Amino acid sequence: MNTVKSLRFTCIRCGKCCTDKNTIVNLTYFDILRIKNGLKLNIDEIIDILGFYTFDKPLSSEEEKRMTISPIETERGFAFIGLLKNSSGACYFYESNDEKCLIYNLRPIFCKTFPFSFGILKKVNNEVNAEIDIFYTEKGKKFCLGIGKDAPLIDKDHWINLGTRALQELKKNHNLIKEWNNSVRIGKIIPTVKKFLIIIFKLENL
Repeated sequence: MNTVKSLRFTCIRCGKCCTDKNTIVNLTYFDILRIKNGLKLNIDEIIDILGFYTFDKPLSSEEEKRMTISPIETERGFAFIGLLKNSSGACYFYESNDEKCLIYNLRPIFCKTFPFSFGILKKVNNEVNAEIDIFYTEKGKKFCLGIGKDAPLIDKDHWINLGTRALQELKKNHNLIKEWNNSVRIGKIIPTVKKFLIIIFKLENL
């Protein structure tokens, strides 16, 4: 098992994580707000760049528990919110000619943290001071060319800070989705993508 001190990685801009057909870049509501504000998009323009990936059959509670980001109830059923993909299966914002991300400074938290994932080893008062575990994702180990014995050791402090922020955002995002889905189940709201985004935009004003 790798320890933080032995993890090696440097991005070589190979684009594999951006162009993999089977990879969906899930978005938190923080990601959506960053992209909206950074690109100065209105709600209809935001919808045009988002992918809502639905399921063929209902998810079991066990399947939901295993997911890093839970799906939301929409007018078409349960769906993951992710960045749109183009006809070739690559991310909508990946520029293949220049091999670069067109929204690099606004890229989602999962893009920033790839090829790593994070977990809480030990809570100290609260999650801000929690001891963070860092490890390679399965997809990272599978096709990330920036991982290897010749890559430099990672900057531990940088990745722990990033991981802490990611875990905090994921927790708040989880709470929002849980509240949304519960409201749908009891008939409090009619689930539409636009209504979900309106709630997110209101959160920003709070």
